[in-house]
Amino acid sequence: MPPTVPQSSGDLVRIPGLYRRWELPEILKNHRVYRIEKAGAHQDGTPLVAVYADEPATPEIAVDDEDAVPPGTISPRRE
Repeated sequence: MPPTVPQSSGDLVRIPGLYRRWELPEILKNHRVYRIEKAGAHQDGTPLVAVYADEPATPEIAVDDEDAVPPGTISPRRE
């Protein structure tokens, strides 16, 4: 079976900062689309990269009020 490629949910947005290649496992997550570009070098000569990512496929839940709890979570305890 051929590997599947996650579909991008929109334009790629730059993740703030410049990174060394060994820092990438801490930044990259599964099921996201990335573009990695050369971004110069650190003053010690280590190559740096800029990372661009698509927006996560899961929608954010907007909470209007402090007492509101997202669906599926436990209710806040009233004192």
